[in-house]
Amino acid sequence: MNTDWALLGNSSQMQHHAELRQIDAKTIGKLGLAWAADMPTTYGLVGNPLIEGGVVFQGGPGGRIFANDLKTGRLLWRFEATYPDDAADHQGFGVFWARQFNRGVALYKGKVIIATGDCRLVAVDQKTGKQVWEAQSCDPSLDYGIAGAPRVGGGMVFIGNSNQELGTQRGFVDAFDAETGKRRWRFYTVPGDPATETDPFYRKIAKTWGTGWYGKTHGPGAPWDAITYDEKLGQVIIGTGALGPAEPTARAPDAGDELFTNSVVAVDARTGKYRWHAKQVPHDGWNYEAAVGLMIADVPVDGKPRHVVVSVPKQGFAYVYDAATGKFLSGTQYVDIAWAKGLDGDGRPIYKPEAQYWNRPGQDTLMLPGGMGAHGWEALAFNPKTDVLFVPTMILPVQITAEGAYDWLYGDRPDAKVKPSGEVVAIDLASHKVKWRARTGRLPVNGGLLHTAGGLVFQGLADGRLLAFDETTGKVVWSHQTGGAIRAAPSTVMLDGEQYLVVATGNGAASASASLVSRYSSTPQSRTPPRLLAFKLGGTAAYPSLATPEPIPTPPAPRQNSNLAKTGEMLFAAYQCEYCHGTDGGASVGGGVANLNRTQVDLPVFKGIVQGGDRKANGMPQFKTMSDAEAAALYAYIINAAWDAHDGKAGRSVSFGAH
Repeated sequence: MNTDWALLGNSSQMQHHAELRQIDAKTIGKLGLAWAADMPTTYGLVGNPLIEGGVVFQGGPGGRIFANDLKTGRLLWRFEATYPDDAADHQGFGVFWARQFNRGVALYKGKVIIATGDCRLVAVDQKTGKQVWEAQSCDPSLDYGIAGAPRVGGGMVFIGNSNQELGTQRGFVDAFDAETGKRRWRFYTVPGDPATETDPFYRKIAKTWGTGWYGKTHGPGAPWDAITYDEKLGQVIIGTGALGPAEPTARAPDAGDELFTNSVVAVDARTGKYRWHAKQVPHDGWNYEAAVGLMIADVPVDGKPRHVVVSVPKQGFAYVYDAATGKFLSGTQYVDIAWAKGLDGDGRPIYKPEAQYWNRPGQDTLMLPGGMGAHGWEALAFNPKTDVLFVPTMILPVQITAEGAYDWLYGDRPDAKVKPSGEVVAIDLASHKVKWRARTGRLPVNGGLLHTAGGLVFQGLADGRLLAFDETTGKVVWSHQTGGAIRAAPSTVMLDGEQYLVVATGNGAASASASLVSRYSSTPQSRTPPRLLAFKLGGTAAYPSLATPEPIPTPPAPRQNSNLAKTGEMLFAAYQCEYCHGTDGGASVGGGVANLNRTQVDLPVFKGIVQGGDRKANGMPQFKTMSDAEAAALYAYIINAAWDAHDGKAGRSVSFGAH
């Protein structure tokens, strides 16, 4: 029997479960590497590998697709989207950002579909890699970008977008005909300009945004990742993002739920018409998005089977909703949190005032979970026979300081009340209780999960280890160093009587968080070239080696004035440099983004890059309005951070104004 893994998560339900049992607790000791294939890209790939007809399909930034033979790892073909020569002159910040990241592809009837970053979808032939159709979704000249994996169902392909929580655009989901690329419908996740909005539905929704809201924010409520097709009810389930500006006091003072931000929304799959919604975090100021972690399942509720939507957003609760009505059924807290005491009977949070930093100026505030969440976009897994949900969990505390700084690496401080770590948590959805939790180490940003009928849960880690847990106890029954950081969820299929386990490894650079919190998402040794690995029982291939970190070169200028560098640090956040280059003064882990700790340019060249746009073609935005004084301050910060890295000192970890 041969099987495929043709849909993200192995089914439209997104359960990341496989009914395969050749590899189980008794046989896993024989699990070995079948092959390792170096991928022709500089980005460590993070998408869940899709497998059909004995071919592995993997997506990468810049609209790249790779097809490898499942038995041998041999590269069969690769595709790279084309961009106009003058594209950089007409694209907004969102495209510069999104072209650096990609979370995977979709397969549909002989086609592989990928988002190009600059608001397009491209479909190519599975056998040849030749382009079949192209479709435009969002406007690349605005602050939009697409880094998520498309979803397919009902003959259509669904895609959302990101606005990086800038609040300058409204989010939406587009549905395209999967055969032709023709757009079928669009559902906006937030209302439009009150001066021009004519749709009664959105005029009604706008009342939840408060007086004069459009002068303060346009959204986005971005559906940047979680979209799930509910085949049984003919609907699409959408998880929406947060708001910008993030601080509630910067938005309308009399705002209500600000729909549909931080919500789960169901729409008709044929028409895109609204069916129901569930609001999770009103007046969000922590970036506690619902744009991650959606699943469809059938679980017992009050002793009877119920078709449900499972939502595990960023903020520490696992929700269960009736799939037909959106009725709140349960919410299970599975990690320690600082922002809420619990949920009320309608699933709405009971807030802790001490977590609302916007009401506590001049005081330090612990943010738990941090802005990346207790759970991010990394794949959940589910056992449909026992109704147990498995969650890859991040313990990643953040402190918002009295000065208004967003301290990503607060947990590393000696006086931190909470230390960072990674966990896998098993939740019984029938009893709403945590069944077990397994700590995986001090690094919190790890890979997605896979559950198999063999009684195992697989996860790859930031330090390069691949683990197998016993599904009933959480005990690690197998572990091996793969030679590269892992963010992708593994996939598994049968081919010619052998069960293969496939996972992507490398520096993780296809994900924004790989650089943003590089200390937590990889190690210097696990930032290896991108690879695709396949495992099977009796595999005898040699495992790839870990990386040997290179020393930081001597910076091209002496240490700069500390006050000037402090101003530069604030500008580094204000211009959102950290979202591509990362914290610690821009210690990017690779891909197409320069590691600024290794910069070898002088100030005139630096100004030409950031002000003059000398590297726009390489994906570096041009900041035409940046003054010479600001450029000098930024340069001072980068040079001093490079000296800190060169001298082996811990880099800075705060982001001023980033919340």
